Amino acid sequence: MASLVLPLLLIVSPRSGGQTNEPLKQISRDIFQLGAVRLDKNRKTVQFPAQLNMKEGVMEYLLVNARGKTYESLLRTDAEPYHIHLAMLLIGVKGAPQSAALLNAPSAPFHVNRPGAASNSPPVLAIQGDAVTIELAWQTADGRKLMPAEDCMMNLATKTNASHGSWTYNGSRVVNGIFVAQREASIVALVDDIDAMANNPRPGSDNDLIWQINSKVLPPTNTPVEVTFKLETPAQK
Repeated sequence: MASLVLPLLLIVSPRSGGQTNEPLKQISRDIFQLGAVRLDKNRKTVQFPAQLNMKEGVMEYLLVNARGKTYESLLRTDAEPYHIHLAMLLIGVKGAPQSAALLNAPSAPFHVNRPGAASNSPPVLAIQGDAVTIELAWQTADGRKLMPAEDCMMNLATKTNASHGSWTYNGSRVVNGIFVAQREASIVALVDDIDAMANNPRPGSDNDLIWQINSKVLPPTNTPVEVTFKLETPAQK
């Protein structure tokens, strides 16, 4: 239970930013709601609403809070990052160890996984965390459309669609009592970002010029999109 203490404190701490008094509501035996975020402890999923923020161009983020870097993100959400993180902890995620190297590292730009192109050289740590899948869903004239998040992005270096697979849920970090993902409003990064909550583990994650939106598969801008994080390998207790 020790890993839950920090985010529970963040909910009532004005230093975390955003609203501070959202209660955790039980909807059914395994389903709980926290603000705009819903978690299913049995299915190991966390869901929340978002909107399609951009439909073309190069991006550095898959998802940010609406206060964040929306000019370079596919999706935006009004869900609070610390609500999402608490929900992830409640389904069993661990994220990256809060090591001294992580806590003392400078913020972005911090491309750590590929030494040849690292913004801060030499890189002192790699982004670690639990494997999660990210699924997007929206309504169409023909019904509900479901899609892995990686189908919405293309790699300009390889001229291919992004490979299917998991993402790394590192969980951001806490510096001087501040949950940095809440402050920066960064949730899922395509280009290495230790302050985001989840990161892209694919080759090219050190390059901020290669991740292009796959416009052909997407609905119009501002379409409501449901985002689902699923913990693929539950953390060992």
